[in-house]
Amino acid sequence: MKPNGQVFIRQYQSIFWVRLEGKGTFMVSPSIKEAVERKISEGVREIVVDLEACTGMDSTFMGMLAGIAAKLRGPEGGTLGVVSPGKKNQDSLEELGLSQLLQIEPKEGPWIGKLDEVRADLKPIGGSSPGKEGHILECHENLCEADTQNNERFQAVLDVLRASGK
Repeated sequence: MKPNGQVFIRQYQSIFWVRLEGKGTFMVSPSIKEAVERKISEGVREIVVDLEACTGMDSTFMGMLAGIAAKLRGPEGGTLGVVSPGKKNQDSLEELGLSQLLQIEPKEGPWIGKLDEVRADLKPIGGSSPGKEGHILECHENLCEADTQNNERFQAVLDVLRASGK
């Protein structure tokens, strides 16, 4: 397991599966966002993020999840499910109000009872690269849109990023 996070993907039936091993941070969120947005543009409407091996998430990573979930809730519909988050990660998502956007531990899906099968054929995606300030700003804005209580929590971050003009 990589401490900074390594991402694996797979198309499983109609679902695009994303598995994170290690930490979910600003380092891996741009590559996940890019892969998921490519699939959405191809018509995929169900995304599952597998956090079984995720050791923690920063706010940029969670903001990236919020942005994807909001995009999927658009006119064409769609869902972002989170499976096997563990207590710590689930608490983090709920604390930021993301349980209203994400389907955490969904009870339905063609992968139910087949997690080993889905996880057996995952492919790694390209190396991580640090999120640019524009990406980090966008992710924190996503968090504030997801739950207005996050405005106060992330105001200083937003102010710094907006002042830098990036």
